[in-house]
Amino acid sequence: MEGVISYEGFYAIHDHMPGSDGALRIGGTAVFRTGGWTAELRLHDKRGPTGINPFILYLDLVMAPPPDDQSVTQEVTPFDLPEFRLEDPELEYQEVHVSVVNSEDAPPETLKVQHPE
Repeated sequence: MEGVISYEGFYAIHDHMPGSDGALRIGGTAVFRTGGWTAELRLHDKRGPTGINPFILYLDLVMAPPPDDQSVTQEVTPFDLPEFRLEDPELEYQEVHVSVVNSEDAPPETLKVQHPE
């Protein structure tokens, strides 16, 4: 089942500015074909392949389609993902790769991590 039309405003920021909390923050908006969908970012399921480059963070975008018995609006619906935070990461991640779970949708593009100082 496919639900996403597009992804908008995805970002990955590891803020090193004085006074910041040093967290890596990732977020964005999934634009769905209908209402009723939700989604969230989670650390990649460790049972699958995670890659060999330690400076790439792997996340899962877990989709939740509307229940079959739920009435949904038949209009394009943007859904702002709850911001994913990795508190004080041990590594200086350079990229974030996202895999989609529970949907046949393509993932968002690979994100380059911004490092404001």
